[in-house]
Amino acid sequence: MRPYLRLILLALLGSFMAPILTCVASRVMIQPRLVLSISMIMMILAGSICILGVWFLLVQLTPLVDSAAERQAQFLSHLPGRHVNFAIFASAAVSLFLEVAIIRWQGTVFELFAFYKNFSLLACFAGLGLGYALADRKWIPLVLTIPLLGLQFVLLLGLRYGLAETDRVSLKLLPFSEQLNMGLPIVHNVGIGLPTQYVLAVVFLLTALAFLPVGQLCGCLMERREKLAAYGINLAGSITGVLLMFCLSAVWAPPSIWFLLAFTLLLLFHERKLGALALGSISAVFALMVLAWPVNPMWQRIYSPYQLLEVGHDSSGFTLIAAAGHYYQRVNDLARSNRNVDSDPELSKVRSYYEFPYQLYGHAPSSVVVVGAGTGNDVAAALRNGAHRVDAVEIDPAILMEGRVAHPEHPYSDPHVHAIVNDARTFLRTTPEHYDLVVYGLLDSHTLLSQASSVRLDSFVYTVEGLREARSRLSRDGILSLSFAVMNPQLGRKIFLMLQNAFNGRSPLCVQAGYDEAVIFLEANDRTLSVPTTLLQHTGFRDRTLLYSNPSLVADMSTDDWPFFYMPKRVYPVSYVLMVAVALCLSIFVFTRFLDVRPQLGNAPFFFLGAGFMLVETKAITELGLVFGNCWQVIGIVIIAILVMAFLANWVVQRFKIKNNISYLFLLLSIGIGWWMPGERSFFFSWPGRIGLAILLTGPVFFSGIVFSTLLRSRGTISRSLGLNLFGAMCGGLLEYNSMYFGFRFLYVLAAFLYLLAYLAELAGSRRSSPGHKITAGVLQGALMENGGR
Repeated sequence: MRPYLRLILLALLGSFMAPILTCVASRVMIQPRLVLSISMIMMILAGSICILGVWFLLVQLTPLVDSAAERQAQFLSHLPGRHVNFAIFASAAVSLFLEVAIIRWQGTVFELFAFYKNFSLLACFAGLGLGYALADRKWIPLVLTIPLLGLQFVLLLGLRYGLAETDRVSLKLLPFSEQLNMGLPIVHNVGIGLPTQYVLAVVFLLTALAFLPVGQLCGCLMERREKLAAYGINLAGSITGVLLMFCLSAVWAPPSIWFLLAFTLLLLFHERKLGALALGSISAVFALMVLAWPVNPMWQRIYSPYQLLEVGHDSSGFTLIAAAGHYYQRVNDLARSNRNVDSDPELSKVRSYYEFPYQLYGHAPSSVVVVGAGTGNDVAAALRNGAHRVDAVEIDPAILMEGRVAHPEHPYSDPHVHAIVNDARTFLRTTPEHYDLVVYGLLDSHTLLSQASSVRLDSFVYTVEGLREARSRLSRDGILSLSFAVMNPQLGRKIFLMLQNAFNGRSPLCVQAGYDEAVIFLEANDRTLSVPTTLLQHTGFRDRTLLYSNPSLVADMSTDDWPFFYMPKRVYPVSYVLMVAVALCLSIFVFTRFLDVRPQLGNAPFFFLGAGFMLVETKAITELGLVFGNCWQVIGIVIIAILVMAFLANWVVQRFKIKNNISYLFLLLSIGIGWWMPGERSFFFSWPGRIGLAILLTGPVFFSGIVFSTLLRSRGTISRSLGLNLFGAMCGGLLEYNSMYFGFRFLYVLAAFLYLLAYLAELAGSRRSSPGHKITAGVLQGALMENGGR
């Protein structure tokens, strides 16, 4: 308990210092000479007093917490045997449910966590893995899990809403220079990005410490059952935890509901003493009050299955939408009946921006598809220009709902409009329709595809293969229009090259619009486009085709294997190394407080299996999402399917005597088939092909599960084995960043190498533990003792 409480004190110190350092860093950025205001001095004094007070309080409460943790371990060890199976199931369910909840919640507070959700996943893995490894200890401080989560809520919400906008500047700078992010500046100096890295480190430590007792809870209960049976029950509980979050996402439940359910389940595992239950209950009520606090009553908060949407109004009364506190969309009233548009030059530019593709097309289109339809601005433009049929595709149902309710032109109420909730790429691939115009709204997601991947939700829309599929939906004289706020010339060149490749080498037309720095890229299906000079003069737009056709601008095209649209060039993500180093160093620092972390050959296979599993899981999620669709439902089902495959593998090992040599062979063979699979996926778009692809991509998951369960049956304790496996999964999550340079196929190469290391480590461990080695060691030990006695 002493090292655990010391780490909590360190986390508290870091939490109190975070606002101070953030304010100081922001003021230094705004004015080179730091001038300490009275409010900053008061903040520093208040933080110092709080640190001293908390340190004194922890010293006084240490005996009470220590005894509560000891009683908690005794309570779980004396749980009646008839309840143990259900307890294992419930503890696994709450652990995974809480993991997904904290990952989703962190992404709703700061864009930083929405863009890098796997950092939150790594923190959860670190805490759970260490907890499993400490399952045999006589102290389980479960009573501190809810207070630590409450502290994290206060810290992040305080940084998000408690500081003035100017003092949050440093937290709005992303410290990763390889990727662009719309509206968020990228730092090009390591020192400027340190405040963000510091906040990441504090949140990592808080998350890991909160999940450590949860891992202990699961591991302690699993030790009371036969290993494979306990692991099977644990997997069944994990599947239930994901399903539970799946159901809450379906009804747009807010975080207060997520954590109310999670805290209730955790309290059921608390030892039956009034003090522990009171502390847990009071902490839970406080944490839920913090989550439900109306930080800004002027903004409506909607938790869609993808992200937090904050809906408000600008000074003109039009609807604004923010995602994780960042500007996302604006509803415009550009109707012909609105005389303000003609008299206002800015509004006139906005209307010209939305209507430019139709003016270039020349007459009223019979059919239009808008992908990324959002609140309906592009849809309204299609209707104003006489479109007879408009298919409006939007992935987020909450944004579509706001468009139905709040758009002044009411485009979604028009009988010519068909609103479709779907992934843009999937719709364009599966629809039998052909369109006169394919219009890309500004697709800029503020979240990742899943917590196991560094790919953003819209990344597979902007690939060469995706643009080819969009072209296939054009009528003979149809036009494709892609608008994007080009953040630097290299990104514009990237879009130019992708369209050029998709349209058989023809250069697209590039027009600089006068709205939000947007560039409109246009290409016709069977002819070369040119923009009339009169149209440019009328709109005030500029032809930028020569700029982006310049070969001296270096850019790399996005593909389905390398779908990193926001990386203009394929460069190794060096700036991510600092984040990786922070995660690894913090993990090793925490682990060494409790365990002897010197490598042991007998346990090494569990580590390598965890790292390899994380890589094949990421590959499976991205590939299956690409074929079945990248909607939240599909991604959730894919994650559940992966857990089901692990569960089936464990069941097979329990029923049949399987040797690992043949399992490793099938594992490596399935990885090789997945790597060799051709890039052309047209066969897999039929239902038989989709089923075959699902079997193909989950094959490595199934066979790695067989290897893990077979190894688990023959050696080690289940809690230590799962702990090492989770720590390996964390390292696998860090290795996943290599895909940002090498592509996703390379993950299979890394996974095969890790599984080969697991096999070699298992062979070496088996030789060491063979009877001949044991006898030799015993003889040598006896001889040495006898010689020492003489």
